Amino acid sequence: MINFCYDTMSDPELGYPNLADLGLGPDDFDNTWPRTIAVRLLVYLKHAGAAWTSSTVDQAPPGSWYPVALGWHDFDCDYFGLMKPNTISKLQQRKIKVLFYYHEGDNPDRIRERLDSLCVQHQLPQDCYLFVSANTAADSVARCYYFPDHEYFLSYVNRRQGYTPVTDLPRPYDFTALNRIHKWWRGSIMSDLHADGVLTNSLWSYNTDCTIDDREEDNPISIQSDPGWVKKLQLFLANGPYYCDGPDSDAHNDHRMINTDLYLKSYCHISIETLFDVDQSGGAFITEKTYKCMKFGQPFVIVGAVGSLAALRAAGYRTFDSVIDNSYDTIVNNTQRWFAVKQTLQQIKQQDLHQWYLKCMPDLIHNQQLFIQRSRPSLARLIERLSYTQ
Repeated sequence: MINFCYDTMSDPELGYPNLADLGLGPDDFDNTWPRTIAVRLLVYLKHAGAAWTSSTVDQAPPGSWYPVALGWHDFDCDYFGLMKPNTISKLQQRKIKVLFYYHEGDNPDRIRERLDSLCVQHQLPQDCYLFVSANTAADSVARCYYFPDHEYFLSYVNRRQGYTPVTDLPRPYDFTALNRIHKWWRGSIMSDLHADGVLTNSLWSYNTDCTIDDREEDNPISIQSDPGWVKKLQLFLANGPYYCDGPDSDAHNDHRMINTDLYLKSYCHISIETLFDVDQSGGAFITEKTYKCMKFGQPFVIVGAVGSLAALRAAGYRTFDSVIDNSYDTIVNNTQRWFAVKQTLQQIKQQDLHQWYLKCMPDLIHNQQLFIQRSRPSLARLIERLSYTQ
């Protein structure tokens, strides 16, 4: 039995997010320092029928986990320094451990180094924590663990929307390519596809009005390598935003009900992932952007980190290797990987897309069935890891 312990209990079952200021509303946690949030892993456990218990830190049985779910990891934050003395004391005595739960893809090795240094600072054993990350590289880093949070997230939040059967009906469009938030690397690849005509007869969007703190100089793709690309990007951004399903950015980010036309009316999805370089970690970060293709039965090409397809294959998914040149997935250099992805998309577009799609159908059916089934065995592995004994 897993026990989670908290400084404050919100109710008999769930605790108030550890380290967060008291009195915050549900929408405030992610925007209020230190940005610790509710542990959505518990939602997955409950949905799967898994058993766990909760208690205060004072009443926690030996072997309990003190969960700290991070909305965003802050290297300047001393997470252990924010913990109460009784929590630190129990960590020093090895009576409890900290479960850092992070659904983002930041480099887990860099975070592990920071947490280890904080353990030294607070005279804590270095094995007093486990850092759960959505970056596949976590499994090769000490005191870290990979868990495909976004696969579970989509499965849960979209649980009331049914699966669409895979059919052999013709589709009017070639590709679907969706971009809700502007990032410089995303603008680079979309301007390249747009200029080369790959996006003709396709459903695609690019919301230049929705931006984050993304610096142009941090673009992992060297657009200077291609003469004219800088001007091509500037022109593309100046003429935006571009919509294929309306301008409502909030609706685009609401995964409870998904516009299935974007998956059923085109032959192939250009899955433009959250990260292209994944913080120089060497790992992959796969989000609902790709998992939607699994649920709604659409072939895909991933514009993302090296090894993304390899990670999906390791999970049991199929990646249409018999009809798609997926060699791009092995290319470490970011710019060269993008050129290989574009070449793959150009090769697909040149084919009889309906006949091409029919060859994808066995993999589509397999992926959809696996997406339905995968939650239990993958979650069971994490449960086993958390069910440690003193």
